[in-house]
Amino acid sequence: MVEVLLEVLPLFFLVTLGFLFKSKFTYSDIFIKYLTRFVMYVALPAVLLEKLGTTKINELIDFSFLFSYLISFFIVMLISVLFIYFFSKDIKFSIMLGLGGVYGNIGFLAIPVLSLSLGEWVSVPLALMLTLDLLILLPVSTFLLKFNSNTENSNMTLLKTLSRSFLNPLILSIVVAFILSIFQMTLPSNIIDGLSFLGSAAGPCAMFIVGTAIYGRRISSKPIAAAYISTVKLIVMPLVVYIFMTLLSVKSEWIIAATLGAAMPCAAVLSVIAEEHKTIPQQVSAAVLVTTIFSVFTVPFLIFIFS
Repeated sequence: MVEVLLEVLPLFFLVTLGFLFKSKFTYSDIFIKYLTRFVMYVALPAVLLEKLGTTKINELIDFSFLFSYLISFFIVMLISVLFIYFFSKDIKFSIMLGLGGVYGNIGFLAIPVLSLSLGEWVSVPLALMLTLDLLILLPVSTFLLKFNSNTENSNMTLLKTLSRSFLNPLILSIVVAFILSIFQMTLPSNIIDGLSFLGSAAGPCAMFIVGTAIYGRRISSKPIAAAYISTVKLIVMPLVVYIFMTLLSVKSEWIIAATLGAAMPCAAVLSVIAEEHKTIPQQVSAAVLVTTIFSVFTVPFLIFIFS
């Protein structure tokens, strides 16, 4: 356990460094903005294109894996929404808590942390999970939130969210990688080396950005919602993913990657969604902070168990 913790500690140190940087430099917002764009538009797509583009198509299209993850987040979110709505009678509040319990930080945390501790092979299953998150989970959830706000035409909202998802640089890199795999096309070695060089910056930069993202977040005066999201995200979601993937006979290495990916803390973008839809933004921000802090211990613990 100590060895695993020491192995991933440098990455979490970068989170602390990002937090301290944001707290000390008031002019850092513009720097963080462009660093985030670099990771989202260049470094992470380079990682995904390099890893997926050199993977055989029969490994990429693993229907049991995709269905297991899809049904896992659908069931966890559906039960959460129904459970919370039974007590609150507030559908937007229920949807936000349901989304918070299943949408984790795969791109900025899972890929760098698990690639370091388990190996580069985890990028493939994690990229597939990220694809389902960006193409199904987020568009449907934001559509439902907007639909229940009664402010805009719901059809237009769904079209906008879907178009944004398909134009996401991460999704575009995955699509290109799938095309390369389907047609068995191999990129020249110098291009692969260039992608690898760019991708090497993704992990450190992403962890630094996570630290800046949690700066300024506070535990709200009404912590029940944040505690609920944190419990579902760190305990229930990975457990459900593990159960369904085991039942559907997904290969063991991918079960480990998916379970650990599902155990990642809440993604910081949840705070943006909550603020945009005026639905418990303080509690969601608190959940992002709490899950990130606890993941310093829970993720190494799970890695130790599986190893």
